[in-house]
Amino acid sequence: MATGQKIAGASVLVKTGTPAAVVGGQTGATINRSMSVIETTDKTSNGWVTKIGGNKEWSTELEAFMCVGDAAFTSLNTAFKNRTPVDVEVAVGGITFKGKALISDFPIELPADDAVTFSITLEGDGELAETPIV
Repeated sequence: MATGQKIAGASVLVKTGTPAAVVGGQTGATINRSMSVIETTDKTSNGWVTKIGGNKEWSTELEAFMCVGDAAFTSLNTAFKNRTPVDVEVAVGGITFKGKALISDFPIELPADDAVTFSITLEGDGELAETPIV
């Protein structure tokens, strides 16, 4: 990929499980990363608020159409029922993000006049590792 080249979101897929399998029917995904900020202001700060970085956390949100026979959906459903973490992997912009996550939200939408969809929130359990794609 050339420097400065834009990335089409349609070419980025979330994979889950071991071995990693693409979740079928994906329509969108978000990788959320955040850090708590700790205030450290004291009387020697000249009236300015000072801060340091605290703990970090991550999550992934995914939306998809329900696809008959999708092995990744089946494994996610099993992990949700059993309260077990799943492996999550997303490759984008020359970096592969990998980590373990617990499923905190897993609604299935069943509209009368549209396709069946589901969304899932995967909350990171530990580090979201970043590995350059070579």
